[in-house]
Amino acid sequence: MGLREIRDDIRKKSEMTVKEVDLMLHEIDELIAAFKILEKKMKKFEKEHGSKIKNSKEYYLKLQELREGLGLPPEIGVYSWSDSPSLMDKLTGKGYYDQLSLELLDLGKSITAKTGGIISLAELTIRLNKARPGKIVPPEDVSKVVRSLSKNDLIVGIRKLESGVKIVEFVSADLTEDQEKVFSIASRSGYLTLEELVMRTKWSIERATRILNTLENQGLVVKDSDVSEGTKYWFPSLA
Repeated sequence: MGLREIRDDIRKKSEMTVKEVDLMLHEIDELIAAFKILEKKMKKFEKEHGSKIKNSKEYYLKLQELREGLGLPPEIGVYSWSDSPSLMDKLTGKGYYDQLSLELLDLGKSITAKTGGIISLAELTIRLNKARPGKIVPPEDVSKVVRSLSKNDLIVGIRKLESGVKIVEFVSADLTEDQEKVFSIASRSGYLTLEELVMRTKWSIERATRILNTLENQGLVVKDSDVSEGTKYWFPSLA
């Protein structure tokens, strides 16, 4: 219940004297005015220091903690990284989507060494949301931004595997038909064994080994040998 609702409730239900009620309502009006002033100051502060706030989770979290402690709305300023897209954003592609584009490009750079520049759309969405303190970004918004980045030749784009899993290519992986098939099979668990690959594809051991080794050399697969579980080929982009 907000301050105004409390004020109205007091007036309707109070059995106190008129003088007591008027005094309490006056104090509540003062609190409402104080909150409005504080909210205005917060908005002004966030507008003046917007670039610093956007580039620092620490600043964002401190302001978020302050808002929660004061009982203010969770978002009283404008944070491109945590707002939902406005109608104008959807029409022009600016604001919200521009910020997501920058975040996705930064994320793509950070994962290239580990995943070879490709990652499943689902994993990309998860990592993006873990890296930002604002509202959750839905997969459809991530897909829209990825398509926009691809259209502007900033990344390669989205590739749909036979399994139905979509992978995002930040840099060209130049996957052959055989390699794409391996990814499609591995997309169910994030890893493969040589035996499983041979069984699923009916390829020879030599052919399957050659493809897995090539993927490993490209940095798209990590080979893990264990005495008890044997050798597994992990796909970081599908983790």
